[in-house]
Amino acid sequence: MKKKGPVTKMREQLEEKEKMVKELNDKYLRAMAELDNYRKVMDKRMNDYRRSSKTRFFDKIIPVLDSFDRALSGAEMNHNFDNFYKGIEIIHRQLRDSLKALGLVEFSGIGEEFNPSRHEAVATVETDEHPENVVVDEISKGYIVDDQVIKPAKVLVSKQKKGGQEDGENNRD
Repeated sequence: MKKKGPVTKMREQLEEKEKMVKELNDKYLRAMAELDNYRKVMDKRMNDYRRSSKTRFFDKIIPVLDSFDRALSGAEMNHNFDNFYKGIEIIHRQLRDSLKALGLVEFSGIGEEFNPSRHEAVATVETDEHPENVVVDEISKGYIVDDQVIKPAKVLVSKQKKGGQEDGENNRD
């Protein structure tokens, strides 16, 4: 067997390294192609999910819209306010039921301790009837979807009366 010189050994090592680089480059290109395909599949799934979510939403809401159209048409023909009011109450209930079926949960904060993650304080009310920092009245309800508050309840929060303030207000007259 012929003895290999240092140049021959280096050429063989270089060829081996070039072969490894080519194999690694091929693996890299395949992985990138797979990742690109995965992204495309996931984008399609997300678009399909969005489309089906919108469809489910509109399937629940369109009947309410139809009911409003019928109520308004009926009001134009018949000017009976009591019937119109009853019809609007029915539509209101239908809308609440539709939104509830889609996962919307309505909540009130009256009587609860004020919680900034669930309530938005629009004012404070001085009172001796409630402990401090308790929701005493509600301007609008709050709403939750999937255990996440999407609209906090707008509330009035109790605050302790300051001593003698009532008398000072009465003496102004």
